[in-house]
Amino acid sequence: MKTKHINILAALLMTSAWAGIAAEPAANAGADRENDDTADAWRVQVGWVHQWGRGMKVSGPPLMIDAGGRRAASGSLKLKYADNDALIPREFDDGYVGPDLWTSDPGVPAERQRQTWNWGVDNAGQYDYDGGVHPTLTFHVNRGERVGSLRTDDSGASDDDLPSDGIEVKGFRRLRSWSREDGTTNALENGGVLNMNLVVGLAWFPQGGSQTHRRGVEQDVYRVSETYTYLDYYGTAAGGSWPALDVPYAGEYGTVGGTSAGPLIPATPESSALHTSAAGTRRNSVTIESEIWRLRGEIGIDLSLPLADRLRIYVDPQFVLEYVDMSIDRTETHTDSRRAQSASYTDSRHKSRLYPGFLLTAGADYRVTENWFAGASAGYEWLFDDPSAHVGPDKVEYDLNGGEISLYVGREF
Repeated sequence: MKTKHINILAALLMTSAWAGIAAEPAANAGADRENDDTADAWRVQVGWVHQWGRGMKVSGPPLMIDAGGRRAASGSLKLKYADNDALIPREFDDGYVGPDLWTSDPGVPAERQRQTWNWGVDNAGQYDYDGGVHPTLTFHVNRGERVGSLRTDDSGASDDDLPSDGIEVKGFRRLRSWSREDGTTNALENGGVLNMNLVVGLAWFPQGGSQTHRRGVEQDVYRVSETYTYLDYYGTAAGGSWPALDVPYAGEYGTVGGTSAGPLIPATPESSALHTSAAGTRRNSVTIESEIWRLRGEIGIDLSLPLADRLRIYVDPQFVLEYVDMSIDRTETHTDSRRAQSASYTDSRHKSRLYPGFLLTAGADYRVTENWFAGASAGYEWLFDDPSAHVGPDKVEYDLNGGEISLYVGREF
């Protein structure tokens, strides 16, 4: 048994023991009024109860997004061909450039070295003649898509607005009375009468709307590409007004005495660059809608003391048995802004169960007429276990421990 349960039971036992001791005859305690004309008194009251401090929380595995084989964009992205000075073959999505037979031959003229006719370009749009001033060829490498880091949104991770207003009916039956003087039951003339009553109650907290839990995770998707730019000139770095290239074109490595010669371009790029652009956002979100209503049975002891002709104060330790009815819907939604796509999956759960606990209230009421009275009370309720239910991979828990106040009217019989 939990420690708090033991403490509650111990408090009740001490209260009962104290009441029993006080009931025994003693010189300073006065007479036991068990058999006087007030011992059969009944009281019934009905009132409004407002509770606070109740809440709902959801726990479960972290939400994930399937990267679909995409690598993370974090970290250092490197060019496929990082060294622009390296005399190596380079393959692109829309062409190629590599050394030819004479590119590195020390026997050819200096201006022919590091030049090549072993290149090819697929589309005319890759060539910018620029009036012969600075003509260039541009090649591309598509690196596909990368994903950014996951961003979580837990702003709606809990809801502390459970249905909090109810109706309560209570009945009281006089068990014992003690006075400070023998032979009388008049509380005012003899300094007060302590009454012990059996109290039985029923409180209904109807469904007051749904509670909502929301959380989500999202991830940006990026397109990654590379560009490599080659000058179209033969000879000096300053370039010059040369006849425009005839593209598309496809050259070869060449052979000695062969006929593979073609237009020359530098065998290494003038520049290269890595590009990233936003492709869209992918999101995974969960919404949990919960509806709950409760019916609480109460039984305990009412200890009351008159303070004036029409006013009394009291304290009521009570055991409670709470019937909790839970209906929960969980919807998980995957969206992809790149394709305007959305897919949702829903799990539902309904559960009803009894939960024991303890309720301690204290208050005061005022007798308006001979038989009618009105009053107010404040209290705190503890349940020994928190109601919970699993829906999909998540666990929904309700913390129903908290304070309450009550306004009521009643009648004595």
